[in-house]
Amino acid sequence: MATKTINKKSLEEIDFLGEAATDFGNYGKTEKRCPRCGNEIILEIFGSSYEVKCDTPDCISAVFRGI
Repeated sequence: MATKTINKKSLEEIDFLGEAATDFGNYGKTEKRCPRCGNEIILEIFGSSYEVKCDTPDCISAVFRGI
């Protein structure tokens, strides 16, 4: 039986995504590139929450919830 590998984030990657989220909040964009694959970091908004993630599917991401 095959098992699925869970894509865990390091503390450095979580901090990186938080910094990218701050860039999006302050400037509407970020120049940061994914520390894993070098691809673009993007922002997706879902009502009062948002996700900052690599544009590569199944790479790193972080979801932030609003108030």
